[in-house]
Amino acid sequence: MKDVICVAAICHTDLSTTRLDKYDIIYRYTMYASVEVMGEDEIAEAAINGRRGLSMVSVVVPAYNEEHFLPFCLESIKNQDYSGEYEVIVVDNASTDNTAEIARDWGAKVVYESKRSPACARQKGAEVAKGKIIAFIDADTRAPTHWLSTIVWRFLCEPEIVSLSGPYAYADAGKFSKITTYIGNFLSIITDQLFRKVFGKGSAIWGCNFAVRRAAFWEVGGFDTNIKFYGEEYELSLKLRKAGKGGIMPRLFVLTSARRLKRIGVVNQYWNWLVDYFTVLFWNTPLPEKLEDWPSKAWQTFVASFSWQRVRTSWVYVALLFGLFWLNVSPAFEAIGRIVYVFDIGVLSTLFTYHGVNPRSRFYGRVLSNGDRNRLRVALTFDDGPNEPYTSQVLDILEQYKIKATFFIIGQNARRYPKTCRRIVAAGNVVGNHSYHHLKSLCLRRGRTVARDIELAQQAIYECTGLEPKLFRPPHGFRTPWLMRTVRNLGYTVVTWDNMTSDWNAEKSGDEIVQAILGRARPGGVIVLHDGRDRRLNYDRSHMLQALPFVIETLMERGFEFATIPELLESEEQLSA
Repeated sequence: MKDVICVAAICHTDLSTTRLDKYDIIYRYTMYASVEVMGEDEIAEAAINGRRGLSMVSVVVPAYNEEHFLPFCLESIKNQDYSGEYEVIVVDNASTDNTAEIARDWGAKVVYESKRSPACARQKGAEVAKGKIIAFIDADTRAPTHWLSTIVWRFLCEPEIVSLSGPYAYADAGKFSKITTYIGNFLSIITDQLFRKVFGKGSAIWGCNFAVRRAAFWEVGGFDTNIKFYGEEYELSLKLRKAGKGGIMPRLFVLTSARRLKRIGVVNQYWNWLVDYFTVLFWNTPLPEKLEDWPSKAWQTFVASFSWQRVRTSWVYVALLFGLFWLNVSPAFEAIGRIVYVFDIGVLSTLFTYHGVNPRSRFYGRVLSNGDRNRLRVALTFDDGPNEPYTSQVLDILEQYKIKATFFIIGQNARRYPKTCRRIVAAGNVVGNHSYHHLKSLCLRRGRTVARDIELAQQAIYECTGLEPKLFRPPHGFRTPWLMRTVRNLGYTVVTWDNMTSDWNAEKSGDEIVQAILGRARPGGVIVLHDGRDRRLNYDRSHMLQALPFVIETLMERGFEFATIPELLESEEQLSA
């Protein structure tokens, strides 16, 4: 009966004339019948205050370009059955449409926030709010008619509660999405109860549907405005734990738009929520940007690096591992003894090395070793330069035959010969990154060391040419899974080859170089020659220079065209994938 009196007080009249129907009263009574509420004197005082006018409530609506959804939100707030005074504050979060005008037309107070983020918008709304209770709802969300009265009633009946939230349901999603939403809300509530009661963490808050006592809000300092997106409400809930209890009303659903769900997908949506919830809960840090939408990013990476060669190789290796396992548990182990372990290490090391040095292997990640096999085009590439005077002589030969090539430049050599780098670019050739120090061991080093070396080379090339190449050729072609991951994260495309000889050796004769290159020439091929060697100064390239004109002329006679790597691979979009 005490709860019913509280309801009557909120409705600003007695039970016989309440604007809430009897089903709402029964519903609220049954929901909270077991809760310890105020004493008789406090209830009587609440009823008197209800007849005089309830405490003012401020409803804060952050909005960025919400001219389509905002009218439905404001209409739902206008139709509230709450009899007390309340104000509506729409925070125009740097909108470029008619959001502010629409809000004013509906009689809302409009304030402007230039920094784009939900945390900043909500904080700005709280700063101008006058109500003792601040209720937050998103601009694409619609509240039920009893939303405010239920919130105030709960705060009135349980003074120790400082924050209150309810779940949401999608108004414009398919059946599957709606079902997953209900399941997700149920699991969220169960998880929240567990961590709140077992580990003493704050109560979960749904950003589109929650309310706080203004005094408690400012006691803990409000939102952390450094948070760009995900997590500002969870972070606030942890701070509010110091001011009082948090509550969840499982049946107080609001209806919200599923546009973000449709844009990023169900998996991404719940991944972002789950990771954000736990990172804030245990480390007080919102969702890291690199983990946002991680499932779709991982899928895109998988698709970009997918190859049937890797699938076939993986099945072979699975069979091989089962074979090694059988060998280690079979009776043969007793006869061979520990030699089996040596054999295991030898096999696995051989396979690891093979995929690290084979220029056409994609087992550690996607590499581009050739172009279209159906077109008579090849790409000339030169490694380890610039190296004067030989790089300039290479450029003279290319200009003589009016062809373009791709130069994979060592960063340290670029600093030695900046004029040569500029000439390479001015002639229409393409430059790529070949690391800064050209170390054989680079592939074995940590990701940070790899990234630092590549970025040093990138900086050196940029200072010389004004270009930031997105092609990368590992030193000596050596690759490891972690090197490939680092290179991919830096946004590079790894280019190897399918036609290379040991021309880097000064003792290799011009005839040997010619025979090796021409013997392997195929449509779409990537030919590797060296205009330098490592970081050595003035390394002799005369034999390569003797072979180069003959290689060009012979391939032209065979009908081959010469192209740069981007031209060979047809699409620069493919290079940045």
